[in-house]
Amino acid sequence: MQAVNDVSLSIEPGQVVGLMGDNGAGKSTLVKMMAGNFRPSHGTMRMDDKELILHKPVEARQHGIEIVHQDLALCNNLT
Repeated sequence: MQAVNDVSLSIEPGQVVGLMGDNGAGKSTLVKMMAGNFRPSHGTMRMDDKELILHKPVEARQHGIEIVHQDLALCNNLT
């Protein structure tokens, strides 16, 4: 089973990005790959035109990649 297939993202420095989609669409798996929790079985991740291989989350943070998980308490003005 492939959780993520044929994804291409271009994120500019300082840009904040959110992912939306149906349950089971692969959002969490993609984020975990970007955060260094999972390694892709195929393809590459690139940053500044160089291949980025992450073995653990601390390496993602060293490259400026941070993940903020959904916490509705952060948005007290939303219902």
